[in-house]
Amino acid sequence: MVSSLLNALTAAITVFTILIIGYAGYWALSIRGALRTPLYKNHALALAVVAAAFGVLDIEATLVDISILVVPAIFLTLFGTFLFIFYFIDSAMLSARRADPLLRDTARWTMLRKPLWVIMIVTITFAIGSSVAGYSGYGGIFLLPFILVAITGGAFLPRATRRSKDMTFNRHLKWFGIFVVLAIVWLIVVLLGTFQAMNPVTLYNSPLTTAGSYVIDLADILGLAVAGFCLYKSAKSLVPLNKIETDQ
Repeated sequence: MVSSLLNALTAAITVFTILIIGYAGYWALSIRGALRTPLYKNHALALAVVAAAFGVLDIEATLVDISILVVPAIFLTLFGTFLFIFYFIDSAMLSARRADPLLRDTARWTMLRKPLWVIMIVTITFAIGSSVAGYSGYGGIFLLPFILVAITGGAFLPRATRRSKDMTFNRHLKWFGIFVVLAIVWLIVVLLGTFQAMNPVTLYNSPLTTAGSYVIDLADILGLAVAGFCLYKSAKSLVPLNKIETDQ
């Protein structure tokens, strides 16, 4: 009975999450046409792409859970989403430097970004190739995109944001940074469950199949719902509504 209620609640939260992520992408595209600053327009478009990728990823994860979608399909979307997020972070780091009156290069990003892009692309290519070949040969290399996105989005980007004097852009990046952290946690839990589902022995003995797994899944999905809200706030903050004042 409890598990049925938790499953129903999980389904309701999942639907809400997909809707709010979709709305975040719709809002970003809608306001892009009204924005006049190229910086804001570019980030609104990038945010819409990230929202679309995460919406698709959330739907695919749900379909994998109910055995409608085969596992390999989700890996293509997963690592593609990482590329979109990293592109957004890279663009935001460069934009934050230009918005800094002292033009400080946080974490020497202008030099660091090139090897990080190489690592991201090589790692993702290897991970997708391994999944197509039968999920073998991963080792720990597939964690590199998680680590790079988590560090750059959760540590480097907030520091660069604080140095920027563009308050609208700062609010935009602050909400996006929170989204990245919550989304990474959700993805890690989803991947743990996916890898265990591919191994019947591990799945049989896995703590994720116990009653406590429902609570873990529910908390993880709630975290993604909050992440979706942060994505929406990130898009909405591109419009400096709070700065609109009458000159009368």
